[in-house]
Amino acid sequence: MSEAPIRWPGGKQAAVIITVAVELWSPGHWPVYAPMAAAWPLPGVLDTHSVSWSEYGATTGVWRLLDILRHVPATFGANGLVAERFPQAVKAVHDAGHGIAAHSYAQDVIPALLDVRAERENIRRCTAILGDLTGVRPIGWMSPRASGTTNNPDLLAEAGYLWSGDYNDYELPRVLTTRHGPLVAIMHSALSDIRGAAGPRDYLDSHVDLLNDVLDAPGAGIYNLTVHAHVGARPLLSGMFVRILEHIESVSDKVWLAAHRQVAEHIVSQQNSEGSCADHG
Repeated sequence: MSEAPIRWPGGKQAAVIITVAVELWSPGHWPVYAPMAAAWPLPGVLDTHSVSWSEYGATTGVWRLLDILRHVPATFGANGLVAERFPQAVKAVHDAGHGIAAHSYAQDVIPALLDVRAERENIRRCTAILGDLTGVRPIGWMSPRASGTTNNPDLLAEAGYLWSGDYNDYELPRVLTTRHGPLVAIMHSALSDIRGAAGPRDYLDSHVDLLNDVLDAPGAGIYNLTVHAHVGARPLLSGMFVRILEHIESVSDKVWLAAHRQVAEHIVSQQNSEGSCADHG
């Protein structure tokens, strides 16, 4: 990690990145945090309610978020399975100009459960599915649960990826050195519509307070606003999401609203520039 402090474009105090997760589970799987999942009394039997609840993001939620984000850049982390089952939704995200990051093949395809060969194949498969659909090869990766493996950085760099959103050990992005070149580590949000908030009102208040704290802190900061299409795009929560975006707009003179790719490219460019200056100093 470079010791030189990060400087955002235009002297902005903080970078704001918006992460939208569009997720599906493989047949026979569903999110354990679905509203009725904990009460399902028949282990091993398909929980159709939880499956249906999870599919809302691809059938409905993504379209509402695209409408909300008409003039705001965002990065959509999409499972390969979403692109296969709901290609029109992923294509609409691309056509709207948003970035698309690979988010494993499905939410139950977790890198920690894969050996190196299978993990490499999962990356290759997701890259091909999303690239073939949109015509643009993804260069950003987000693992389910933001949980990669010790092999993940090398495998991503090997596959031509620029950044990974699996990290939480530093607040600010940094460049990782891998056997296949640099990979930018970008913080994963510890606060989202399914983590750290006790309902819609708390989701709003917590995010407003978080952004204010980032702006009040000394030095450059970063703020990651995360929403899941099958959770936060529903009525009421999506209204809170809109109000958070309005608060971001109210402090636009202090923030750089950017996609993950822009942040990663800026970090690499700044490091290269400082390295060059040091070489010629």
